Amino acid sequence: MKKYIYALIITCLIIFFSSFSRTVTIDESLPLIASFVKSPAQLHFNTISYDPSPSGNFLTLTIPMKHAGRLLLIEANIDGQTGNLVFDTGATDLVLNKTYFRDYMAISNENAGGITGAAGEVNRTIVGKVQISDLFYENVNASIANLAHIENRKGIKILGLLGLNMIKKFEMLIDLQKGKLRLTRLDKKGNSMVENQALHFDLVHKIKETNNIMLINANVSGKTLNFCLDTGAESNVLNSYAPKKVFNSVSIIRRSNLSGAGSQNSEVLLGVMKDFSIGNKKISGMQTIITNLSALSDVYGIQIDGMLGYDFFEKGVFCINLAKKEMGICFSKEKEAE
Repeated sequence: MKKYIYALIITCLIIFFSSFSRTVTIDESLPLIASFVKSPAQLHFNTISYDPSPSGNFLTLTIPMKHAGRLLLIEANIDGQTGNLVFDTGATDLVLNKTYFRDYMAISNENAGGITGAAGEVNRTIVGKVQISDLFYENVNASIANLAHIENRKGIKILGLLGLNMIKKFEMLIDLQKGKLRLTRLDKKGNSMVENQALHFDLVHKIKETNNIMLINANVSGKTLNFCLDTGAESNVLNSYAPKKVFNSVSIIRRSNLSGAGSQNSEVLLGVMKDFSIGNKKISGMQTIITNLSALSDVYGIQIDGMLGYDFFEKGVFCINLAKKEMGICFSKEKEAE
């Protein structure tokens, strides 16, 4: 039986509350999650490798990242169009904004669904060249989706989303405070080809990659949970179906309505995690959204207990090597738990 593939859209946890939900006044200082396509990694096409091959004459490359609120933006040129890509490791591949790529030939169509219901079709296409600084890709397989709501809210040109399969062959150093993404080539054994003597990690933690998403285990209230690392999420998320003990250490700020990509609404909780730890490091005070992640788990093909986004990555400098299955963290002194 042919498997029914979904491209999940986690939509409008940025939420246009002024027009969709008038029952709750939202504090704009509380970050919410951006609405991004989550495209399943099972998709393959005979004409091109699903994971693109990076090209460029460099061993290590530092790419500036701009902030649009809590979104991380990287300047890129795609087939002659210059704009911004959202750095989004929660997206499995390259996702293009339909506003700028509507005339590209679709090589397939997939039904899309969001947290709150059906969201229409997402097309697949091939772009000729993607250029990011000295890094470039040719003949890239990509999804095309409507990302106009991100542009409308942020007031900045968004060409699309830079998903994990575009950069997973590198060692990735993510530094939000300095606004940089450093990519370093790996040798055949997965070792960095440029020795990094400047970083001394406070913690080295196991990480795994499944279906083009990054997963780590972390603890909340003593319970071990499976978290997706999502640089495109403006806030952390906890699955409402996590063990009840998890929520004993979450202070609920308020409830609110979620207007998603589909026609339905659902309720989410906004809160603060007070007992989160990774390895031997405790991090308190991270804001989170509590909602049902069952649809996301179905698309990713693995149980997801939560997502770690901007609130997590702002805690320090993260160095990720998927070949070695390691993530090193240098915690910022002011961010490190007491």
